[in-house]
Amino acid sequence: MQKIGFSIVFLILLTTSSLKAQEWEFGMNVGSMGYIGDLNRNNPLKFTNPGVSVNVRYAFTPFSGLKLGLTQGSIQANDANSTQAFEKARNLSFSSNITELSLNYEYYFFPFSPGSNKERFTPYIFLGVAGFMFDPKAEFNGETYFLRELGTEGQGTTLNSSAKYSNLNVAIPFGIGAKYNFVDNFNLGFELGYRNTFTDYLDDISKNYVDKTVLTATNGQLATSLSDRSGEINNGINLGEAYTQRGDASRRDFYMFAGVSISYTLTPIKCPNISIYR
Repeated sequence: MQKIGFSIVFLILLTTSSLKAQEWEFGMNVGSMGYIGDLNRNNPLKFTNPGVSVNVRYAFTPFSGLKLGLTQGSIQANDANSTQAFEKARNLSFSSNITELSLNYEYYFFPFSPGSNKERFTPYIFLGVAGFMFDPKAEFNGETYFLRELGTEGQGTTLNSSAKYSNLNVAIPFGIGAKYNFVDNFNLGFELGYRNTFTDYLDDISKNYVDKTVLTATNGQLATSLSDRSGEINNGINLGEAYTQRGDASRRDFYMFAGVSISYTLTPIKCPNISIYR
């Protein structure tokens, strides 16, 4: 984490060391969110839910800028949509709202100067840091239940050495984009970004099934019912035996956001040289 932070600071200093600051830009992105984890292991373009972001960008130079963004959206996935036999039989599902505050460094491949007659288009890449909130939930018997408090893998009990995970976490955003100054100071853009999180519980799935008798005694029958839902499609016979695999703890979860944007750039007013009036 520290190495990534130092790298971002170094890139900013390298790009801005010999050039003066330029402009402020305010905008909004509208698009779709998705997730990669135990319920979607192999499709980085599986976007499922709407998302929206508002942001402010400070362009240090025509080649770089910092963007502060606030993103709100949701993610979801369901084993019922999987093509893998194990996942379909597991029969787990989740959804979660995502609220994110991020700070990204952007590098533009071409100089970008809104309001000018040239330098009106550029692709770019970005890297940053984000804090986000999530809280996975699932539908069961017509009701919605938040999964974190239930401890479906025995978190916070003798069944699991891990405490209940926090619904506040950190992520590393990275991605690509492009923007075009189409008229005056107004810009259109597109962005595709991924968030490498520091949790494996976006979907409430990480490790193994636990002993159902002990889980019921400690966390309640609801936690047991939502920990193993294979019986709902297997004539009431649950397949999740204690200490067998429920998820893949070797990989942290990702979420992503892709959207189109519109923004407005406040260009500085350049005062004329007083010598022309002499």
